[in-house]
Amino acid sequence: MGAFFKAGLIASLLLSGTAVAQDSVAEFYKGKQIRLVLPNQPGGSTTMYGLAVSEFWQKHIPGNPTIVMEYRTGASGITASNYVYSAAPKDGTVLLMMIAGQINQDLEPAGARYEAAKFSYIGRAADLPRAIVAWHTSGLTRVEQARDKEYTMGAGNKGSPTWLHPALMNVLLGTKFKIVAGYAGAGPMYLALERGEVDSASVGFEGLTSARANWLRDKQVSVLATIGSRPLAGHPNVPNLVDLMKTPEDRAMITYIQHHSDFGQLFVGPPDMHAERLTALRRAFDATMRDPAFLAMAEKRQLEVIPQTGEELQAYAAKIAQRDEKMVERLKKIIGD
Repeated sequence: MGAFFKAGLIASLLLSGTAVAQDSVAEFYKGKQIRLVLPNQPGGSTTMYGLAVSEFWQKHIPGNPTIVMEYRTGASGITASNYVYSAAPKDGTVLLMMIAGQINQDLEPAGARYEAAKFSYIGRAADLPRAIVAWHTSGLTRVEQARDKEYTMGAGNKGSPTWLHPALMNVLLGTKFKIVAGYAGAGPMYLALERGEVDSASVGFEGLTSARANWLRDKQVSVLATIGSRPLAGHPNVPNLVDLMKTPEDRAMITYIQHHSDFGQLFVGPPDMHAERLTALRRAFDATMRDPAFLAMAEKRQLEVIPQTGEELQAYAAKIAQRDEKMVERLKKIIGD
C-alpha cells in the first residue's frame, strides 16, 4: 500500500469519525434546552455576557439547542458551583458561568463542596478586570486617603472577591474601609453607590462601562485601583493593587486572588462531562468568539471580547490548584482576623 494512499485513508477515517461524532452530538441536542446557570442576580456583567454569548453560541452548537438562563444565587456563587459540580446532569444540558472557583474552595472548604480544577472548562469570553471605585460625593479619589479616614465599601458575602479586596487592603495597606456586606451582585451594588449607602465598591470594569458608562464620563465615580492582569482602558495612571503592596509575600497573595479576574467571564460544565459533547461545546464556543455578528453586537453593547479556549483554561485551573499552601494559610488567617 503506497504512502499517499495510507495517508489519504487515515485522513478519511479521521474525518469520518469527526462527522459521526458531530452527528451524534447534533442528534442529542436537537429540540433540547441547555440551562446556563448564572450565580448572580440580574444586572451585572455576568448576566450581560451570559445573554450575549448564548444568543450566538446556540447557533453554533450541533443540533442548535436553545440556551436558557437559570439563576441560582447565594453564597457569592458557591451555591451555583456546588449545584453544577454535584447535582446537575453531566450530559451537557446544564452549564455554568462560574464565579466561585479556587479562592472560595480554599477559603470556605465547609461550604464549597467542589474541586475547581475538575470542572469541564469550555471557554472564556473575556477577562474580568475589576476596579475599586468611589462615589463622587465621598471625596475619595486615592486609596491612600483611606488610611487616614474611614470609608464604607459595599461587598458580597464574606470570602467573595468584592469582600476580599477591602479586607486585604485593610490588613496589607493599613486602610480603614468599613465593609458593608450582603450585596448580591453588581446591580444592587450600583444602587447602593447611587443612594449613598456606601462610599465605594469593587466592580467589574466591563460591567461598569456597559451599564453605567455615564458614571465614568461625568466623573460620578473615581477609579482608585485596578485588579487583574489587564490595564483598564482610559485609566493608564491608576495603580494596580499588586503594585501598591510592599513585600514579595503580599504581592504574591494579591496575584493569587487576581486569578479570579483572569478567568473572567467563564463558561464551564460539570466534571466528567460527556467527552464528545464537551468537545463540541468548546469548538462551538470558539466559533462564537469569531462570529462577526457576535463581535458587532459586543462592540455595540461595549462588551470586551478577549477569549480563551477551554483547553487553555483547563490547564490554567490545574496550575492554580498547585498554589502555595503557606500563602493560603496566611490568607485564611488574615480573613479570619
